[in-house]
Amino acid sequence: METYEFSRTFELGTLVIAPVHVRIEALRPVIAAHTHSNTSYEIHYTERGQGTVTIDGESHPVTEDTLYITGPRVVHAQITDPGEPLTEYCLYLNCRRTAIDRCDPFALFADTAFWMGRDEGRIYPLMKQLIEENRRPQPDTSEMSETILRQIIITLTRMYRQQTPARPSPSPAPKLTRAGLMPIIEDAFFYRYKTLTLDDLAGLLNLSVRQTQRLLQQSFGKTFSQKLSEARMAAACQYLLNTTLTVTEISDRTGFSSVEHFSAAFRRFNGVSPRQFRKARGD
Repeated sequence: METYEFSRTFELGTLVIAPVHVRIEALRPVIAAHTHSNTSYEIHYTERGQGTVTIDGESHPVTEDTLYITGPRVVHAQITDPGEPLTEYCLYLNCRRTAIDRCDPFALFADTAFWMGRDEGRIYPLMKQLIEENRRPQPDTSEMSETILRQIIITLTRMYRQQTPARPSPSPAPKLTRAGLMPIIEDAFFYRYKTLTLDDLAGLLNLSVRQTQRLLQQSFGKTFSQKLSEARMAAACQYLLNTTLTVTEISDRTGFSSVEHFSAAFRRFNGVSPRQFRKARGD
């Protein structure tokens, strides 16, 4: 994985854009279902490979040149084909509106929580340029990166206007503090759900436990335990549906001390046992 972080905020119409990072990575087999905070957006471009993205329970095929955007409160999971693993560019940013202006052409970007289509050479060259600019930084790389980021958002807005967006964002979205901490939180739950503790997360954020709890409640409306349970159950569901791992193996991979504990937690969360879930979805 290759990741480059940003710290320069800029305005575009009535939008305040706070880019967080851009990365290129070969995806792991399963990225469990998750949602973003109320101001967070991810722009995904598939360079090669194939797999599936699940949006609010609905599966969509992902192949080379697929472009999709996931915004606030969109539940999504990614599954890559082991034989042809997905390699994607992903741009993560925070976006908020400073005013409601129907004449602002860029408001459509903030108002679109999910969009999916073919890129056809529009966003990919800009993503490549952004990576290359930050891979070999120069004294004016921050300024050039901002120029490229502006182009990406303008291009996406034009693409949205050409096609009806799949889903509008909730409006108005509340302003969040510490927006740059959102990707740290989300990555922690995506990738470290097996062993993550509240103390671990607070350490990653350089916050106290109490501040971390308050930030989770403000950003997601959930406690640490609720977020961790969701992450583990989402991962378990993906393992049950897309692998041949046994229930015991899945229990271990999702951080439970015993298969009995896992099965009881899964039943409470999903209303059925892991085996019943796998059998019902496999029919």
